[in-house]
Amino acid sequence: MLNAAHLNAINDIYDASLNIKQWNEALDSVTHVADARAIALMVRSKDPDQKNIRLLSSVYAKFSKTPSGFYYGMFPGKLQKNDWKYLSGRPPLVPTADTEMGYQPIQLDERADYSFLKKKTGVRRRLGIRLNPDKIWFDAMSIGFDKEYDRVPANAGQMIQPLLPHIAKSVQIARTFNELQMRYRAVLAALDRVEIGLFLALPTGEIVVKNEEANSILSQEDGLKLDATGMMKCHDADQTSELAKYITQVANTLTGESNEAEHLVRVHRPSSANPYLVDVSPLRDGQGQLGDVLEGALITVIDPERVPTMKLPRFTMYYGMTPTEAEICPLIIEGMSIEQIAETRNTKPNTAKNQVAAILQKAGVNSRLELIRLLMRVMPPVN
Repeated sequence: MLNAAHLNAINDIYDASLNIKQWNEALDSVTHVADARAIALMVRSKDPDQKNIRLLSSVYAKFSKTPSGFYYGMFPGKLQKNDWKYLSGRPPLVPTADTEMGYQPIQLDERADYSFLKKKTGVRRRLGIRLNPDKIWFDAMSIGFDKEYDRVPANAGQMIQPLLPHIAKSVQIARTFNELQMRYRAVLAALDRVEIGLFLALPTGEIVVKNEEANSILSQEDGLKLDATGMMKCHDADQTSELAKYITQVANTLTGESNEAEHLVRVHRPSSANPYLVDVSPLRDGQGQLGDVLEGALITVIDPERVPTMKLPRFTMYYGMTPTEAEICPLIIEGMSIEQIAETRNTKPNTAKNQVAAILQKAGVNSRLELIRLLMRVMPPVN
């Protein structure tokens, strides 16, 4: 059962997904839940063209603006590099105390970055969490505890656990919206630059905002539509009920009546085309970035038959695919069968089958649809 502090933190977390300036307040709320002193959230891409983002709670933010904070970032703070590297090999959403990273407490106390941070901010012990399993983005969080603690409090991970899926989801949503806000002034108009369907729904299920691609999907009249009241309807009545239930559940996360970070629905289509991939997650726009203040759900709809042009070379490189696999990957995305891939590449079907299996394994997915969803998640298609 979530308490008031958890609920307040969840609301702040989803506020931050649309406004990067809100992360300071969100991380303060998470700090309160964990009974910690400070938090640093790292959002980092392997792409050199992407700017890495470090989001800080108030204690760290104030420290970073001082001469001591600048010195720490330039010198002792670089010792944390190995800690972040260790977290990158950990399963996502699993809290890991610093003393579980191969260090004895006395070694940490004597480390230059630890002793400096303890003196300047009062942080002594840290709890690290990797937020997602992606190979292109590395999102992780370091929670710092009071200098009086010799070890991370035993219940800290348990206290923070209900918030972790929401932090991970909010960061994922923020990637798309932050990129839009950096490139364009009007967020509502900028939604049309996103080449997948975006619907913003009230807790009742009523759609209040949709982008150009969403309108295009609806115009196909192939499994998704809006009724006269603005409610989303599927071709299958059971799926309509299921989707409505999920919208309510994720929206109720913001009021404490639920604790759902996302739901995925494969919506069937009368044309027998591949089902739409519909992702439902909480959305809170407390600052009115999208016009009126909004609490509800973000509904993302991917049409596997109309996948936008993606930067596949970068994707295949970071997921360790061979040159041959890199050539086959776009053929999978296009929807080619094993037989069609074999014919296109002048190979045997069994060879093509093994190559496709290797690609899916390296990406950590089980099907073409999951591969497409992964692509959309790690590289939002903003035109």
